[in-house]
Amino acid sequence: MTKDQIRNDMKKQRSSLSKAEHEDKSRLIQKQLFETEAYLHCGSLLTYVSFGDEADTRELILRAFADHKKVYVPRVDKKEMEFYEIHSLDGLILSKFGILEPEPDSNGMFPAPAATQNHTGDNLMILPGLAFDFSGNRIGYGGGYYDRYLSRYAGTRFVKIAIAFDFQLRDHIPADESDVKVDYIITPARVLSLRPGR
Repeated sequence: MTKDQIRNDMKKQRSSLSKAEHEDKSRLIQKQLFETEAYLHCGSLLTYVSFGDEADTRELILRAFADHKKVYVPRVDKKEMEFYEIHSLDGLILSKFGILEPEPDSNGMFPAPAATQNHTGDNLMILPGLAFDFSGNRIGYGGGYYDRYLSRYAGTRFVKIAIAFDFQLRDHIPADESDVKVDYIITPARVLSLRPGR
């Protein structure tokens, strides 16, 4: 199957989940994530605000606030994406794609200035996607924003986690050299560590 065929298939399967199934599976993903060393030891959390049928990230964001972590969410401007620190889910604005984004604020952009950046632990990034495989490859929505962002900050230490429903995990998906792999995939049923030696 091509990437576009896989995208369409995954969107159909996600949309077939009932509201109760979606909520239950999202809760299981969150529970698994909160127990990982990557979450427990991160100082900064970079995560998208879930949209449509995606596994929920709002509860993750609220939990991170309660755990006194720095929380950054993305904003797309033309072809590039930047992450900005937020302190609540209030005040986010709808993008032209219907996705909640922060107002641009250069003082709150990640990475923060060295004097204020929280150096405790790793920076944890939650990556969106429609399909993932056992090698850590991901198929996103086709914009390439995360691949470009991570290539720009190649010297910054990120632990990259994908959260997904189990049917989004496939044996193999097509990948390009420029595609950034994830370190972990968390589904309602499992936590897959894809880091070498882990």
